[in-house]
Amino acid sequence: MAKGTFAKAMPHVSTPDLYYVYRPLLDLIGFTEGTDKGDGYNETLGYGAYTGGDVILVKMSLKEIDDLQGKMLAHPKNKLNSSALGRYQIVRTTLRTIKRTLQLSNNLLFNEALQDRCACYLLGVRGIDKYLSGRLKEDTLINNLAQEWASLPTTKDVGYYGGQRAAVKSARVREVLAEVRKRHDQAQPKEIVAVEVDKPVVPPTVEKEVKKKFSLAGWIGSILSGGGIGALGLSGFGWRELLVMGGLAIVVLLGGLALRGWIVKAIKDIKSELETS
Repeated sequence: MAKGTFAKAMPHVSTPDLYYVYRPLLDLIGFTEGTDKGDGYNETLGYGAYTGGDVILVKMSLKEIDDLQGKMLAHPKNKLNSSALGRYQIVRTTLRTIKRTLQLSNNLLFNEALQDRCACYLLGVRGIDKYLSGRLKEDTLINNLAQEWASLPTTKDVGYYGGQRAAVKSARVREVLAEVRKRHDQAQPKEIVAVEVDKPVVPPTVEKEVKKKFSLAGWIGSILSGGGIGALGLSGFGWRELLVMGGLAIVVLLGGLALRGWIVKAIKDIKSELETS
């Protein structure tokens, strides 16, 4: 099979973006840092001015990246004393902190996925998740981000550090944060609304029968209960009255037993009606 034919036959499988929610903000940083107009994930400070030209960062291990940043800092023309590299221009001290915190192996490649992960870690440190959960004000987050990336503005539309010019206005950052929040909210579970059952569990005819039978049972029970209470006040009656009251007590007892049997039968009847409904 020809190579071109094989390529057409293979379906294109897109890989889900693990950082879809934060992607608008990541893209903004890539723009403001100036890396997207250059080599993106392979860009270094000064567009290769302190690395002897272009380098392929995404194929380098974290150990090799650390060594490269050391060379950048030692470059005699590096007046900024910066080791910023990658799409998000992460400096050596920050990258070392990330490696230690996330327990990243020195053998890991500094590829696109890892650079995104590192940038999202920094977003988290600056409060993006607190902001999305409503625990951090937007103005506070914007000022925090300006401390991490000097190309981002504070709420006053200037760079956080003196003499640093922000690449965009704070209004642009707010627009991007609105998109991030929208994506975040769409990814949350939807509220479950209870739906009323159309058909009652107990048929109306059976429910009516239950009320009728057991209201009668309650009425009889109240009479029996009244007889029992009356029997408690026997003091002061003669023997004939006591004999009559004793007979009444026996009748009450027998009536109670009969009522118990009647209730059991009523429950069985209701159960039968439920099964045939």
